[in-house]
Amino acid sequence: MLSVIVPVHNEVKNVVLLADKIREHVNADYEIIFVDDASSDGTGGKIKALAVRDSRIKYIYRDSKLGLSSAVVCGLCASKGDIVCVMDGDLQHDPAYIPSMLKRMSGNDLIIGSRFVKDLRNVQRIDSKIGTFLCRYLLGIYVKDPLSGFFMLRASTFIDLVKKINPIGYKILLELLFKGSFDSVKEVPIQFHYRNGGNSKLDLKTRIEFLTQLLLLAFFSKR
Repeated sequence: MLSVIVPVHNEVKNVVLLADKIREHVNADYEIIFVDDASSDGTGGKIKALAVRDSRIKYIYRDSKLGLSSAVVCGLCASKGDIVCVMDGDLQHDPAYIPSMLKRMSGNDLIIGSRFVKDLRNVQRIDSKIGTFLCRYLLGIYVKDPLSGFFMLRASTFIDLVKKINPIGYKILLELLFKGSFDSVKEVPIQFHYRNGGNSKLDLKTRIEFLTQLLLLAFFSKR
């Protein structure tokens, strides 16, 4: 089974369409686990209604905004699949890529949906370039998109790594790459879409959390 973990916060305009797109493109046995960090726009009600109609959809509510990384771990703990796919809930990650990513799991340990930077908004393009450079310089991580939020790996591998990570901020893949031992990592080019609705989560606090995560990992590497 494939477990699709989707952290959300105020994505009422997107969750139904996302679930529909996953249903449209994924033919394998799957479940969708929405982890909701205290949405106030009706996101929870939309997901609950989806879950009533489709038993493959699960809803987890957390009563404060604890961050994407910890939401992913929370979803993992509730998952039943042997393969885990993590993606955003704002439709910037296209579920149409899931089947090809799943197919590539045969013979690979980690599949990353890598963004073409030319398709990002200017501020995100600059942030991505700077962030990727810092990951290479400070941590020695050389994959093209270590900051992607769209990736797939085996649940058993993920569970083992959860014991080693400190899930803060929004870039859980970065920490998995840094602390994990992956024999084969495959990056799959994806078209990174503009947000369908709602507000971007890329703010000053997110940037500070990313820099904090980088420094903590860099300090960890020197111990």
